[in-house]
Parts: sequence; structure tokens; C-alpha cells
Amino acid sequence: MAATKVRTSINSATTMTAGAGDVTGTAVDLSTGYGAQLDIKLTNGATGPTVPAQVQIEVANDTGGTLWVKYGGPVAGVTTASAVSSWSVDLPASVARVRLVSGSNTVQNVTLDADISQVTAI
Repeated sequence: MAATKVRTSINSATTMTAGAGDVTGTAVDLSTGYGAQLDIKLTNGATGPTVPAQVQIEVANDTGGTLWVKYGGPVAGVTTASAVSSWSVDLPASVARVRLVSGSNTVQNVTLDADISQVTAI
């Protein structure tokens, strides 16, 4: 029997504004699933940022998100013009909610794309 998976776009061509404060994204509920795969992509413009963009993954073990914790260290792009940096992160079934905190880039905007694929039935 094949597993059932549901894909959710967390960020679709989201502009990370140069010099702006970090942005905390909307939490995604994973409480009814059996694990998930999170994919993140950062794309620099024709002129790279002076300080690369970063994305911090945060998780909570309950649906209310009463205690958000960092899931590893931040993933960080590069300062090269037009560069694309990407990551794929496994999230275990014990994670109830996930959200992204993005920002830190300076001088130039960076584009953020992030998708999550959750196993919802086996």
C-alpha cells in the first residue's frame, strides 16, 4: 500500500527585504502526520547580499506551540550574485508544528521558497 503525502507551500517566491528584521512565518500543523520533509531554497538577485540570508527552523511538540525551539542551527545562503542555495530537512513524527524564521540579509533582497511534504496515511 502506498503512503499518502500532502504538500504545503510555506513560502512561495517570498522577498526577504534587505536590512529588515527577521520574519517569523506561519506555523504548519504536523500533528496528524507521520513525519515530514521540509525543503528550503534561497535565491540571490543579480547583486548578492553583503550578509547572506538565513532561515532558522523552529519546532514545537504540541499543537498550541507553547514552546518553540530551534531545530538545529540556521541554514544560510551565500553572498554570490544570482546564487541558489537549497536544503532538505527530515522532520520526525514527534514534531507537532513547524515554522520558519527568516532574514539577516543586508544590502540586497533575497527570495525564499519553502515547501513541506507530510506523510498523512500509510
